[in-house]
Amino acid sequence: MSETFIFGIITFILVLGPLVILHELGHLLTARKFGVKTLEFGFGFPPRVFSYWTGNTVIYKEENSDFDFSIGSIVSVAYSDTDDKIFLEKIKNYEKKDDSSASSGEKVIIGKIKSISSNSFVVADMMWSFNLLPLGGFVRMVGEENSSASGSLASKTKLQRIIVMSAGAIINLIIPFILLTTIFMIPSEKEVSDVTIVSVFPDSPAYLAGLKSGDKIIKVDNRDINSIQNLQQSVMVKLGSESTWEIEKGIPNIFSRPSENAYQYSGDVKKIRLIPRWDPPKKIVVEKVYDENKEISVNDARIYDSNAGINNILRVVSEVRDYDSEIGLLDAQKYIDSISLNDQINIVNSITNPSNQILVSTARAINNNLGSSTLIQEGATGVQIRNTNTIKKNSGENIIKAFLNAKNQIFDTLILTKNAVFSNFQDSSIPQFEGPQTVGPIGIGQLTGEIAVSENSFYDKVIWYCSLAATLSLSLGIINLLPIPALDGGRILFVIIEIIRGGKKISPEREGLVHLLGFILLLSLIAVISIQDITRIVSGDRIF
Repeated sequence: MSETFIFGIITFILVLGPLVILHELGHLLTARKFGVKTLEFGFGFPPRVFSYWTGNTVIYKEENSDFDFSIGSIVSVAYSDTDDKIFLEKIKNYEKKDDSSASSGEKVIIGKIKSISSNSFVVADMMWSFNLLPLGGFVRMVGEENSSASGSLASKTKLQRIIVMSAGAIINLIIPFILLTTIFMIPSEKEVSDVTIVSVFPDSPAYLAGLKSGDKIIKVDNRDINSIQNLQQSVMVKLGSESTWEIEKGIPNIFSRPSENAYQYSGDVKKIRLIPRWDPPKKIVVEKVYDENKEISVNDARIYDSNAGINNILRVVSEVRDYDSEIGLLDAQKYIDSISLNDQINIVNSITNPSNQILVSTARAINNNLGSSTLIQEGATGVQIRNTNTIKKNSGENIIKAFLNAKNQIFDTLILTKNAVFSNFQDSSIPQFEGPQTVGPIGIGQLTGEIAVSENSFYDKVIWYCSLAATLSLSLGIINLLPIPALDGGRILFVIIEIIRGGKKISPEREGLVHLLGFILLLSLIAVISIQDITRIVSGDRIF
């Protein structure tokens, strides 16, 4: 069993578990605030390991009547109520099937006897259960669809029901602000760089805006640019929209020494405008170009990618007819002893499997047209960039700036998610949208496991996990508010329909059926995504 798998399970529980529990606490606290009777709060999911009971519900019985139950007994009590007093009708030892009676709003109390007197007994009727599957939590309330039951959720006002139903998601939407603000406030060592343009693709948005090699990018849409990642995020949130860049023009320093900067800067900042593309071109590397829209010569390609070539695979043959795709057996055995006829040799930047790989430098000693990449993919703006003048800076933000940074990060995440979804319909070729766009619980476990076994420092891993928790919490909040049956948003939708119908409710049976169908569809979707996650893991692919 791999380390990634073991740590994946542990860290998955530590990251996702608290988010679900806090979500359910939101429901619990607002339900209690509005007088909704709550029966159980579960940590994790059944089977139940142990439970703790709270509450002080007084139940009256006949004076000095026979009572065959002792303190500590867990009982199911059928009752009647008059003048805010609860009277015993029937009592028996608790059975699992009694839960459905209590939840549906029948006059049944389930709890643990705390004390007994001659004419009454006290029951702790709120259970805090601790369950075997530590994947989150749940809250069980009385009568979520039955408005006739006393203390039921369905008996509360429309506004109160909406507040209770949305409280969990709202908690999840608040958590990212707290986590990210804290991250930005904590002093940490960060690398800060100048971001300089290395090359510009012809006819790209950057080229048409007048950007050139050596230009330094200072700001994008009023955001300070101090890393490549910073620039990429600023571009990705503006796809298809006008973006304003502040740059310092690079002046070639023709007398510069190898150790000196090849460009000088006057300090004057110039503003340019461009529109990042949804579908930047991808060109095949060829020896001779016949279609400039789809092809790029190997010499031009190496301006943008020094490892580019017209082929990155060589087939081992007895007699070479095509030197761009074949290699003779004797020549191949000079580099790989165990190679055989019809085997393939992959040309790579870094060897991970010596039995079928050679370096680019080795391949070019055979044929200079070869390389490890055979495609040149332009980015959204058409620039290639690098970090220069990198320094390490140890600092944290004050709470106001940290909160503003957290807010920007959250809104960027929303926009990036929207753009990633739309990219499927835009036929986008942007590299940042490649890879798995949806992962389920198994995929999240794979991701947390990869973080755990990475070579990053403990501090960096904690920051990664906090950032991941913020993103997951944001996703939980938004998804739960969508009008999907079985989710909080689906239940809120029925309240809104009730308002539109002038207070006329849809029958509990019909609403329950809709939620059941929605739940089945959600489970089916999770199953499909989980199959994709398992396939990725089995094939050895990583998420990052």
